[in-house]
Amino acid sequence: MPLETVEFDLSKTAMFVTDPQNDFLSEKSPAWGLVGPGVIKNQVIQKEKKLMSVAKEVGIPVFYSTHMYTPKDFENWTSLNGIDKIMFDNKMFAQGTFGHDYHPDLKPDDNTIVMNPHKGLSNFWSGDAAIQLRQNGIETIILYGMSANMCVESHARDAIENGFDVVILADATAAAGDAAYEAALTNFEFLAHEVAYTDQIIERLREAKSEQYSGSYTTVKHHR
Repeated sequence: MPLETVEFDLSKTAMFVTDPQNDFLSEKSPAWGLVGPGVIKNQVIQKEKKLMSVAKEVGIPVFYSTHMYTPKDFENWTSLNGIDKIMFDNKMFAQGTFGHDYHPDLKPDDNTIVMNPHKGLSNFWSGDAAIQLRQNGIETIILYGMSANMCVESHARDAIENGFDVVILADATAAAGDAAYEAALTNFEFLAHEVAYTDQIIERLREAKSEQYSGSYTTVKHHR
């Protein structure tokens, strides 16, 4: 289906990364058997690392939306949906643990804004994504991370409902199996303002930076 092609004003654009943590991205994760094949196939870690570097290069911030549960959450929560039950049974994203920590290749740097952690699937409801983005003057997010059909899709829906333009990177995410991943890609086409690929977006961001440096327009439109 035809999608709008988003123009990037670098002063109002940010990378937005969901769950760059060991409990999704490490081979030691209890979920690795489910998500690992997709992470490896799509080279998610390598792409997230490259995007982090490019963000600094072109002068846009990176927002981290991480998952976290406390011991009290594991003890007290009484109504668990399907994904909650998997995470609670395996004590995933437990505060202060290896699983909760960032993947070693994706540690925050001085260009990273770490938002309050989310406990549902979207930081817009159980974190502070909306106010953080608005207070930093962001109108467009380039969204990627884990996992495609859960947190990425949930963040996309809520970002759009909150008035942000959303570009989803289809190849910088993965899910628990090919069927879940393909379902997410189908939904992305209906939800997002644009579905793009990592190398394509990097090229366009660099073009926008070049235009800005030359004193011309700070927006670059990609023509299909």
